[in-house]
Amino acid sequence: MIAIIRKLPGLAIWMLGFLIFLSVFRDLLANGRPLYCQIDGISYYPGLRSIFTEENSPYKSEALRNLQLQVNQFEVWKNPRNFDKPPVYAPVPFSPGEYSTLHVNSFSKPGQKQSGVPDRFVHFLGTDASGRDILATLISGARIALLTGTLAMAVALLIGMSLGLIAGFFGDDQIRIYWLDMTLALIGIPIAWFYAVSARAYVLSHAPDKGELLKSVGIFMAILLIVNMFSRLIRRINLFKRKVDFPADLLIMRLAELFSAIPSLILIIVLAVALRDVMQESIWLMIALIGALGWTGVTKLVRAELLKVRALDYVTAAKGLGISEWRVLLKHALPNTLRPIYIAVAFGAANAVLLESYLSFLGYGGSSFRGISWGSLFINENSSSNPLNTWWVTLFPGLMIFITVYSLNRIGDALADQP
Repeated sequence: MIAIIRKLPGLAIWMLGFLIFLSVFRDLLANGRPLYCQIDGISYYPGLRSIFTEENSPYKSEALRNLQLQVNQFEVWKNPRNFDKPPVYAPVPFSPGEYSTLHVNSFSKPGQKQSGVPDRFVHFLGTDASGRDILATLISGARIALLTGTLAMAVALLIGMSLGLIAGFFGDDQIRIYWLDMTLALIGIPIAWFYAVSARAYVLSHAPDKGELLKSVGIFMAILLIVNMFSRLIRRINLFKRKVDFPADLLIMRLAELFSAIPSLILIIVLAVALRDVMQESIWLMIALIGALGWTGVTKLVRAELLKVRALDYVTAAKGLGISEWRVLLKHALPNTLRPIYIAVAFGAANAVLLESYLSFLGYGGSSFRGISWGSLFINENSSSNPLNTWWVTLFPGLMIFITVYSLNRIGDALADQP
């Protein structure tokens, strides 16, 4: 692994390292609350608290809690009269997404001072239409982008590798199952879906919490369990003990083609609309959707590699020695398929970053995502403004998206070119 990293393009690695640095140290680099302050002779670290806990959760200290309860939070934490001596702020003294409701700096130019607070509070890269600091959003967006790329590809890798291994190693004639199990499963899945989802559509659409959704999942699983138990009971009759070949490769590849034929962005938007009540506040569901729709490339690469590996002599010899199929797959065949997986992960992560930017631009998450992701900066809240006059709002996030995608694609190209 270290040898592979050494052969990767240096510029791409440095760019990616810079983004990781911004992501890890976001709260130390961009924070609207003091990193250190003194109130009545006691030292506090209100800005550092956001590293470990929710920013808006109540402070344990009464002095900080009194400041937190005041209106106009933007000005409260930046007013030196609230502290014994000038506090220590982050290099970018604004939190991602925060803005003043009293002194709105709409489309402030780079280097312009924030109104209503001391002179040291300068928007180095300007603000958007609502007065959100651009540089703070760029730093926060690095965490959102890398989190999306990493976790979404972890989901895609888990699904894609599992299906690719089964399709490539076992093919259409290596897995035998009871024909009764397969028949009853094909009958039971639509029945379970009807009683769990279709028959409860009204209840699910008007449910005040997630309890009804969990109940539907329970009904779906319970019906499938009943079908499986019924199948086991009938299989005791010799007439129903016949096994058939399960066409794993055929079914998996047709499923992959179906998912590949539908543009991921359109499918995610459709799902986002269908699940809008949950999606508006959940970045985790967005990551899960991006990952669940990005498995096809991994599956095809793993399958293609395993079709070649399973015909090699050492795999045939291992099977001849009586080693189980799963042990041959996991211990001998799988290690030789890792190289294409690295390539798929690099390109897939770049695609996940782009999808996250598209969704942010289209308003995913509503106001809760505004000002914390790169794509959200492209939303023009003031339709009367000329984009050319507010060039900084789109130029800087566009550069960050370009740097991230370029770095990941260069790493993918380098991995593909290695012998």
